[in-house]
Amino acid sequence: MLLTTLLLLVYSSSEDLAELSQLGHFLKGSSATLGLTKVKDACEKIQNYGQQKDESGTHPEPDKSRSLANIKKALAEAKNDYHDVVSVLKSFYGEETTA
Repeated sequence: MLLTTLLLLVYSSSEDLAELSQLGHFLKGSSATLGLTKVKDACEKIQNYGQQKDESGTHPEPDKSRSLANIKKALAEAKNDYHDVVSVLKSFYGEETTA
């Protein structure tokens, strides 16, 4: 389910900030449950940007295009962190990794 949500975010061309925030929130919870801290942190940023706030969620960001650009950056970060975790887990469990 974690991968499905991440892929949904990656391939989403949605500019619906509320929907992107909800997906970020869902993925944040899933990754936190699994202990994937870096993925969780990137997803929290997506959640905050979707609410038109800054990275920490404390200051408003009224520019929708800036929020969308920030989501794209945080999404790339989450995707890279996710692939790093997959590689580590596959290595730990003795599975082959694909490049």
